[in-house]
Amino acid sequence: MKILAFNGSPRAKGNTSTLIAAILEGARSQGAKTTEIRLHDINLKGCMGCLSCRKDIGNCKQRDDLSPYLEEIKSAAGIVMGCPIYMYRISGQMKLLVDRMYSLYANLPEGGYKSMVKPGKTYALVVSQGADNPELYQKSIRYLAGMTGSGLGMEEAGRIIHVNSEVNPAAKNQSMMNTAFEIGVKLVKNSKN
Repeated sequence: MKILAFNGSPRAKGNTSTLIAAILEGARSQGAKTTEIRLHDINLKGCMGCLSCRKDIGNCKQRDDLSPYLEEIKSAAGIVMGCPIYMYRISGQMKLLVDRMYSLYANLPEGGYKSMVKPGKTYALVVSQGADNPELYQKSIRYLAGMTGSGLGMEEAGRIIHVNSEVNPAAKNQSMMNTAFEIGVKLVKNSKN
């Protein structure tokens, strides 16, 4: 069983990365193999707007370091999406991934879409923000969860909205770290793949 984690933070030891690590530790405790993709550290290009994925459904024509991971989403048991809030929105690195995930949606003739990701997968969401109000960036958080998880038909195993990140480091919040570990356990246990 494989769990993929897409890390939209440029900080290898920041709050988002710390929480993703705890989730992956929880997944490994259940026998899952895990891979973390640090988007800032790979050769990642944005969507070309070529619409070739509308003809070759489920496949993005753009070729870069992200390409094999887009394919792996289809076969993985679950995914983790982790992202800081920068300038009131998801990070630029994460937005590039979200745009490329458009290739995993097929338009239906009568309107709407169909997911090219087989059912039974789980996902988890980690968002870290400097603001202390967990409701402040809900529009961005709903967008991220919808486009990368629930919109593709995945079941949410858990979500962490880490607030006041500048003065409240995730690594020093044992309760939050325990929650992240348990989300990793649920990612595996709830997956039907």
